[in-house]
Amino acid sequence: MLLVRYGGDTVGQLDLRKGRLVFHYLRDWLQRPTAFPLSTRLPLSDDELPSDEVLAFFANLLPEGPVLDTLCRLRRLPRANVYRLLEAFGRECAGAFEIVPEEEAVLPREGSYRPYLMEDVRRDLKALHDNIPLLQLHGQLRLSMAGAQNKIPVRYDNGEFSLPMGGAPSTHILKPALQPEQLYPDSVYNEAFCLRLAQSVGLPVAPVEIIHAPDPVLLVRRFDRIVEEGSIQRLHQLDFCQLAGVLPGQKYEVDGGPGLGDLFALVDAHSVLPARDRLQLVDWTLFNYLIGNADAHAKNMAMLFAPDGRLRLAPAYDLLSTAYWPALADKLAMAIGGERRPAWLMGRHWQRMCDAVGLNFTQLRRRAMGLLNAIDQQMPNVANDLSLSEHSRLLGHFQELIHTRGGWLRERMYQVDP
Repeated sequence: MLLVRYGGDTVGQLDLRKGRLVFHYLRDWLQRPTAFPLSTRLPLSDDELPSDEVLAFFANLLPEGPVLDTLCRLRRLPRANVYRLLEAFGRECAGAFEIVPEEEAVLPREGSYRPYLMEDVRRDLKALHDNIPLLQLHGQLRLSMAGAQNKIPVRYDNGEFSLPMGGAPSTHILKPALQPEQLYPDSVYNEAFCLRLAQSVGLPVAPVEIIHAPDPVLLVRRFDRIVEEGSIQRLHQLDFCQLAGVLPGQKYEVDGGPGLGDLFALVDAHSVLPARDRLQLVDWTLFNYLIGNADAHAKNMAMLFAPDGRLRLAPAYDLLSTAYWPALADKLAMAIGGERRPAWLMGRHWQRMCDAVGLNFTQLRRRAMGLLNAIDQQMPNVANDLSLSEHSRLLGHFQELIHTRGGWLRERMYQVDP
């Protein structure tokens, strides 16, 4: 049996029964006035919760894709057994909860940190070339990072790294270059540029910086962790696959996952400030289109629990220009007005999107023009902050792409045909 814990309290029990995940909340947790549910789809209840909803919530805490494949092969774990994977990786997950084997819960809870020196980082980066995931190199710590990219949670304090042990929370995520680098050149600077640019034009984003070890590595501050009086607190979050109740393999709209209409509907249903969050979602959609991010799927947006138990849209993360790598498909992960091909997006498609999600098209057009003007003003400053040469290939890509797509917006949003 696995225990789901929040701080020092046990929230509920997770078990595997005849191949199905079974979860129920503990009565002690239910009786707490501050109790909150794992998910909007797993409400506080004395009853055993539906196994399909339980599976969707917990599966979305795990790594995906080639990273998960390699971890399973190296540790001889069954890829489809979410229970076993949580047992192996569930101690430091996204959000507020940690997942602990029952036998570990009787031990004193003494979270601590192991120094993670720069020479350790350099050694781990070399191992990536042998296709060894960072989580595997420190597997005894039982760390988990949802998503398909290679990364590891760390504590970062006064310029020093450490790795969380025994349930201690992390503060940052360390993301090395995408592998193989010859297929995805400049990925660290690509993501840093996109996130810094988004921040400079007013989008809430996860703060980032680049660490040189000596190869560049992206350091992302976690928005689901806060530091208060020297103590690190976990905040609960749900990505939009968890909110929609779908498995990580369905994160793309074409695979049955949420589309933009679903995201707006979920914000309307759960946000404590739906009007503000709708505008943030509009800006996120426009910004991803302009930077050429075709991989903006449902797991790349999340909501955070507010103190009153309702949700608010989390800062943006995983922003990068997939268009920089021509081998990747350019079709959008989420269709805009039924169209996924960026070059084919016309004013009527933006109008259809507005009609579908209850947006005012004139307001959308105004925000698009304002965002474009802000990007034009801020792009040189962001490039300078990252020490990107005016002749760099990456900066040239962004200048050309945003000029092209911005031109399409400026022209086509004023030509709305039936």
